[in-house]
This record gives sequence, C-alpha cells and structure tokens, in this order.
Amino acid sequence: MTSEESRSRVWKDNSHPRYWWHHLPGIDYVPPIYSELSEAEWVTLREWYDETDRSGPIGECAVPLISFLHGLVMGNRIGRIVQLGTCAGYSTLLLGWMLRRMNARNGLFSLDHDPAMCEMSRRWIVRADLEDFVEIVERSSLDAGSTTAARNYLGGEPELIILDSSHEYQSTLAELDLWYAALAPGGLLVLHDVSRFAAEFDVTREGGVRRAFAEWRKMHPDVETFSLNGEARSMDLPRPLYKDACGVGLIHKSQLQSDTDA
Repeated sequence: MTSEESRSRVWKDNSHPRYWWHHLPGIDYVPPIYSELSEAEWVTLREWYDETDRSGPIGECAVPLISFLHGLVMGNRIGRIVQLGTCAGYSTLLLGWMLRRMNARNGLFSLDHDPAMCEMSRRWIVRADLEDFVEIVERSSLDAGSTTAARNYLGGEPELIILDSSHEYQSTLAELDLWYAALAPGGLLVLHDVSRFAAEFDVTREGGVRRAFAEWRKMHPDVETFSLNGEARSMDLPRPLYKDACGVGLIHKSQLQSDTDA
C-alpha cells in the first residue's frame, strides 16, 4: 500500500468519536482533501491530529464539510475567503493548502475571539509555511471593523464566508446581518451546525445556528438559501446523502439582489 493510499484510512480503526466519518459503512478510501496533499502537508496534518488527540481541543469540521468547501474553492478558484471561528486550525490548514496550490496569496482571513485558539492556529500556519496565504486575527466577528480588516487583507470583498463561531443564536443572527452585507456579489456564505442536533451547541439554550438561520431566511425571503440535514437529530445511523449530522446552510448573494439593494 502506498503512502497516498494509506493516509486517512488508518483512522478507520481508531475508535475515537472525532473519526466518525471513517467508521461509516463503505468509507474505505482516501478523500481528495487528503489524497492531494503533498507528503510534507500530510505529515503536518497527522502531527496536528496527534497533538489535538493528546490535548485537544477537538471540534473540527468533518470530511463532508471540508470536502464541500474544497470543491467550491478549487473548482472555482475562490481566492478571497473569510472564516468566522478558527478553533484549533484544522480547516484553516486545509484551506491554506488549497490557496497555495492556486497561488492565491492573502486568500484566507480567519478570526476568533479566543487568544489561545488564535495562538495555536498561528503556530500551525507557520509550521505549514502558509503565512503568505493565511492571516489569523484575534478579534470579534460581531465587530463591524472586522469586515473592513477582512477586505483590506483580502484586497476586496470576500467571495466565500464560512460561519462556524460561537453557535449562539443571537450572535449568529447578528453575524449573518453583518457579514452578508460584506459578501461580494455572487458570493456564498456557508453556515455549519444548522441542524436540530447542533442546536444543542448553543450554551445560551436559545436555539443556536438553526434558529438564527431560520429567522434570517424569513426576514430575507428574496435571498437564495438552502439547508442540508437541517432536521438531523443525532449522529446515529442511518445517514442521509450528506453525512454530517450537524448540517450546513448556504446563503447566496446574487448579482441581481446586490443591484436591487444598491
């Protein structure tokens, strides 16, 4: 078995819940997000997993979401991305490597209010030699100045915004208003954790991302939106087509809508 073939298949026998995707029936292959990594990139990701297995934090987005983002970014050369919620740096690393393949410098502006998470993510970005492609910023995603900082770093309005931050209902609703306005015409805003199951992640117990997304959609009926696995209630099998029980929501800012707003 070659290095490329073995890669993430080793996690099929790892019983830790974070490797749930690799335990699914028929999942005995290496997805493109891992198979296309260089050997050095793969070693870095394995070391990231080794460190976070030992000491956490654990909460990275799983293979279905990062694979969806991979198709969007690599299939369309999306070179201006904002990430709301850096966490420990899993998706930041993978998105950074995508941008490096496309030579899209200053392509990812990733922010988090937690200084420890920012420090950890920065350390891995340096280790992965991605400083020319990724900026980790410690600041609030609810600060209007963050949208200006993002535009300044990216050199224009973000084409893709990934919202995966506090998971709190009120904060998410405010983020949607703030960052949809900052999104480039034709751009896409992707929300993680829109399902009934993921609503439990809201420490305020007010309905989480699911409620915020549902209410925002009602307040903006002319905006194109879509939800996958919104009704999922647990991580248990059987699973629908999209395997992540946390669900994902999409908001598209069409050129026509932008012209109307103007």
